[in-house]
Amino acid sequence: MNFIKTSIYSAASTTISLLVKLITNKVIALYLGTNGMFLMGQLKDFLKIGNTLGTMGIETGTVKYTSELNNKEKDFKDLVSTSFKIHLYSSLIIIGLILIFYNYLTLSLSKEVSEMNNYLFKYLLCFSIVSFSIQTFIMSVLNGLKKIKIFILINIIATIISGGVLIFLVINYFTIGAYYALILSPIITLITALVICMFLKPFKLNFLSSVFKIEHFKNLSNFSLMAIMAPICLVGATFTVRFYIYDEFDSNHAGSWEAMWRISAIYLLFLTTTFKFYLVPTFTNLENNNLKKEVFKIWKTTLPIIIIITLGVYISKDLIIDILFTSEFNLVNSLILFHLLGDIIKINCWVLGNVLVAKAKTKHFILFQVEWSVVFVILSIILANIYGFVGLSIAYFTTYIIHFLLLNIYFRKLLWKNN
Repeated sequence: MNFIKTSIYSAASTTISLLVKLITNKVIALYLGTNGMFLMGQLKDFLKIGNTLGTMGIETGTVKYTSELNNKEKDFKDLVSTSFKIHLYSSLIIIGLILIFYNYLTLSLSKEVSEMNNYLFKYLLCFSIVSFSIQTFIMSVLNGLKKIKIFILINIIATIISGGVLIFLVINYFTIGAYYALILSPIITLITALVICMFLKPFKLNFLSSVFKIEHFKNLSNFSLMAIMAPICLVGATFTVRFYIYDEFDSNHAGSWEAMWRISAIYLLFLTTTFKFYLVPTFTNLENNNLKKEVFKIWKTTLPIIIIITLGVYISKDLIIDILFTSEFNLVNSLILFHLLGDIIKINCWVLGNVLVAKAKTKHFILFQVEWSVVFVILSIILANIYGFVGLSIAYFTTYIIHFLLLNIYFRKLLWKNN
């Protein structure tokens, strides 16, 4: 399945996700304001770390080896079983740590979360971690098998239900409702995936009864550090910068900064969804000149698209802020230009980053993630002190320029020399 065809298949899921994000962002903006946006950003980052550790970061490895071993029934059976057990056991370990350090963890997030020290939220949070891990396993196998239609069907149904739950809870319970909606979303996705897989049977569930293979564990764990370090670096950087904005400016600025990232996530959705389906399975089986041709083919496809999208977003920025948020978020106007320019470079970086993942270049991938995070935090603080609030978006743009240049230096033999 080529990049364009994959893009077409993913368009339905992306469109639904986009509409749901538009509606839910508006509801959050109306009922929670910039302070609520800031608080949701903090909890979302916390959950992202917990969920990533709960899967042991083997999602990409499961996709890669499922794709490779699809036609070898015995190896495929052992791989799927091993992957499932890793997901389950890892999530149970994270649950144990959450229960032990629950009070400390919630206190470090916000006053609102720490005050929710009740059994319902605590145990729903734990069940959410397990649910995310198992649904990630299911979706990874579907992705590796290239069961794109089933993958998309699950995404569409889960997105609609989760969006409806979030809207209901935010309208009725405000910030507390938003917190519950965030932890309920993985549970809803898991239930949806299980029901659809029971009816459509995209792979045999009896594979899960197979043995735990150390060989597959080692292969999958090669991707753990990459998958764990990527969100840890990103979340660590955004968490730090968001708190810096809150302390240096106020919650209005911190919430507006979070809103800019949400706008970015919405218009990048069309490309990132396709990337998730296509890049790693495709790059895995390509080498040398064929890999180079594929990278340039994707760049030629995505670069005009992202330029057109970002130009349209910039021209209609006032309308977008009115539609997605409220007048309270007008500070987004200060960030949007350089953030859009940064996203143009970001897309090209992601393509090269997925080459590192597909080729299991663990050490180099981690170094690039750490480089991005450190440069982003340092530049954000320095440029915010020099230029004020707009300095944060200048830092975002500059960080991706540096990141892209370093990636090109690393891949110079592949990209810029004849093979």
